[in-house]
Amino acid sequence: MTLLIAVLVLPAAGALAWAVASIALRDRPRHLHEALAPYSVGRVADPSAAAAGGGSGDLVKNATLRRAVESLAELASRRGVLQLLQRKIDQADLPIRPAEALFVNVVAAVLGGAIGLLVGSPFWGLVGLVGLGLVPWLVLAAAAERRSRAFTAQLPDMLQLLGTTLRSGFSITQGLDTVSRQLEDPIGKEMRHVVAEARLGRPLVEALGEVAQRVRSEDFEWVVTSIGIQREVGGNLAELLDIVADTMNARARLRREARTLTAEGRLGAIVLSVLPAAIGLFVYSVNPSYLSPLLHQSFGEILFYGSIGLAVFGIVWLRKLVNIEV
Repeated sequence: MTLLIAVLVLPAAGALAWAVASIALRDRPRHLHEALAPYSVGRVADPSAAAAGGGSGDLVKNATLRRAVESLAELASRRGVLQLLQRKIDQADLPIRPAEALFVNVVAAVLGGAIGLLVGSPFWGLVGLVGLGLVPWLVLAAAAERRSRAFTAQLPDMLQLLGTTLRSGFSITQGLDTVSRQLEDPIGKEMRHVVAEARLGRPLVEALGEVAQRVRSEDFEWVVTSIGIQREVGGNLAELLDIVADTMNARARLRREARTLTAEGRLGAIVLSVLPAAIGLFVYSVNPSYLSPLLHQSFGEILFYGSIGLAVFGIVWLRKLVNIEV
């Protein structure tokens, strides 16, 4: 059994090391605002530097590993996993490709499960498999959510600045260019993309709509809808943007009040989630034989895994209770 696990671990470890080394050593792919630098306004990168930043940027050069990545990507695409990963990567604005990230994730999960079986038991093998398979997705989701919140938090400032430029006589494209130069990322970067695409002939509302889909911001979808309606029927866009900005400020204030009122419940949810695991680890470190029936008997294992499932259900339920949509 040990020999079989070792035979599985060594190729997986080699593939993971190869993939990670390839990511670290490969040429950095150009971002959109670098590739379109000659057509953009403000914060223009050096054209010579942009031209020198080319390259295919493939994670693996080895034909066998490339075929493995492509096969996994095809399978994940049929299941919709690759599309979900692509949306999360775009939302988090990470310079990685979904097929390559999924390949590294799967290899790391298999490697973690095999090492857990090798040094521990089937339980630790399952922990390694689920941990290394699930944690990267949780980190990616957290990064994407954090960027979306930062984008939404900048929207009122963006709308006020855009309304001011419109009242000064600038066009909306010029106003968005001013926003891209005056505000920090992430909204500055996204608006630079919009301005560059608009200067290349893409409809402005379509470019803004793609940003709304990428960052998953409901508030920004309102902005895009407002701009689209104004371009269809006319009207004072600056005044309309001021109204939308006031609405967003009011919603942000309600969100802060809701988080304040639910702070005790959220803290209680965290304590109730961590406490059983912490007590169990403490008892196991002090007196392992006390928990031996729970880990080495059939009925004890049923109770153990059942309690884990109930704990996960309780954590999700508590999070839903204290999560108030505004």
